[in-house]
This record gives sequence, structure tokens and C-alpha cells, in this order.
Amino acid sequence: MTRGYLFIPMTFLILWLAAAVPGAVAAPQSPELQEALTLDRDEFVAESIAAWQKYIETSPPKNMHIYAGVKMCIAYAKTGRFLEAMKAAQALADKYPNHYDVQFNLANMMSAVQRFDQAVAAFHKVVEMRPQEGLGHVGLGLALFGNGKTDEAVKRLRQARALFKEQKNISWYQNVRIMIGQMKSFAPYPPDFSNLWLTNNIRTIRDTYETGVFRQYEETLNL
Repeated sequence: MTRGYLFIPMTFLILWLAAAVPGAVAAPQSPELQEALTLDRDEFVAESIAAWQKYIETSPPKNMHIYAGVKMCIAYAKTGRFLEAMKAAQALADKYPNHYDVQFNLANMMSAVQRFDQAVAAFHKVVEMRPQEGLGHVGLGLALFGNGKTDEAVKRLRQARALFKEQKNISWYQNVRIMIGQMKSFAPYPPDFSNLWLTNNIRTIRDTYETGVFRQYEETLNL
């Protein structure tokens, strides 16, 4: 007699917990990954770059390779090493050309080094993959503006504004509305007049991507 007790094999119980309770079973962490994560979380950004590279050299699975690659690019950018960020982003995109976060990362880093034609191409892929993500449309609008295509940029920003209004994202709706007016105000002046404005807004896209869109990817990894 078992007196009504239900015997559940331990292996089945672990698998059930992993499926039923998000984050119940964390992803396995190698020493290299632990070092990179610790440095990143303690805000030793410059020091984390070598740690992310060391982890990538262990040939992690695809989802973790993408995560580490994007984190390394972000760290490069935060420390002002934009050319290295761009090269690392391109290498990651060459390996995983159809991944959303890889393309967004590439677009961000190409914008940072003012390679706007390549940024436009990457952002086009981003908005095709997730047309309801307004941040990609804003990034594309800024890249188009940097590429000297103001009319197309304004058109794209209007699409982003409509998306944010529909999604009741008031802060970004207002940001984009102001951005459109500012873009138009630059029309009578030489292109370099808007350089600082464009650089600051590109950085805002990069920062918002890291803390918002990319954070969603990070959460799927149970780190």
C-alpha cells in the first residue's frame, strides 16, 4: 500500500519545475561566464571585455554566444572603443545574420561609427523582423537622417510615433514628436550642424536597446 502517496521520479520533477517555474533551473555557468557576468554586474565594464572574449572562445551554444557577443559590443561602446565594437558586431552578424538582437546590435554599432548606409540596412532587417517594436523604427529614422535622407527619416519617425501612440507609450511618443520637429529645424543649416544632436540620440537608442529590448533576451537565459 502506498497510502495515496504519488511517487514522482526525480528527473521528471526537475524537468517539470524547469517548465512550470520560470528561472527555477538556472543555465549552467562556466568559470569564464561567471567571471564575465560578475565583472559586468559590478560595473567593471572595461575589464569585462576580455572576459566576454574568453568566454566566447570556449565555443558556447548559439544563444549564449549571441548574448556574450552583444554584451562585449556594448562594453566596447561604453568605453569609447567604437571601431572595435563595430568589427565585433559585424563578425557576430556574419555568423548569425537572421537573428533579431544581432542585427539590432549591428545597426547600433554602425550608427555609432557613422556608417549610416550599413546602419540603415541593418535597421531595415530589424523592423522587418519585429515591425511592432517602435525603437527599431526610431533607430532607422536616425540612420536615414545621418545618411542625408531627411524626408525618409521623418516618414519613418511618424510611423514610430503612430506605433507608440497605439501602444500607449507616452514618453516615447513625445520623444519622437519632438525629434521630428528638431529634424525639420535643421534643414536650413549645414549637415554638420546636427552632429551633436544625432550622436546623442543614437546613444539614447543604444542605451534603451540595452536596458529594454536586449534585457528581454537576457531574461530568457535564466542567468
